[in-house]
Amino acid sequence: MPVRLWSATADIASALTDRSERQPSKRKLMLIRVALMAVLLIFAPLLMLLSLRWTHMPAFDALKRQVHETWRSSAYEAVDLLRSTYQQLVAKGAIAKMKRVEIAPFGKFDCSQAICVHQFLYDCEIAIGNFEGALAVASSMPGRLDDNVLRQVDCLVALGRRAEAIALLERNLDLDGWRGKLRRRLVELGGRPSHAVN
Repeated sequence: MPVRLWSATADIASALTDRSERQPSKRKLMLIRVALMAVLLIFAPLLMLLSLRWTHMPAFDALKRQVHETWRSSAYEAVDLLRSTYQQLVAKGAIAKMKRVEIAPFGKFDCSQAICVHQFLYDCEIAIGNFEGALAVASSMPGRLDDNVLRQVDCLVALGRRAEAIALLERNLDLDGWRGKLRRRLVELGGRPSHAVN
């Protein structure tokens, strides 16, 4: 168990420092990992209970099963079902207001399950080649996250809207950390980070 927790601290420390302007030193990363390890060991029993809850998502699991079954006969009908469910979750505030929302026949979705539906729908829209739909899904998530910006950029590029993709990256460069994921993508597309909107 301690070995697994120590390994997990590397990913958490990396995620915590991604938004930093400069790459953290090895010493700083080590201090963060030691602090995280102490916290994780103290809260390990609670974290184990929470992990059981995260793996037990009856409403999302039921929806996913239904989508997979429907996909065998019609991928488009499966995506329609998923899209309809996601739209209901958004309309009833499952993500923005973090409300538990019941959708028959699947059950109650909490915020974490609604986010899983969001990701699943995005992946399915991409799988059927509906980049407009995938773009709408990626754009519907409240808040600004670099990974979500990159999903929108991928859709815009697939749709041949390169200039819009560049503009989107330029508007969101303030989200970029020392790894420079957004800047790297901007340069790949022929944009210039110096043109970013502050």
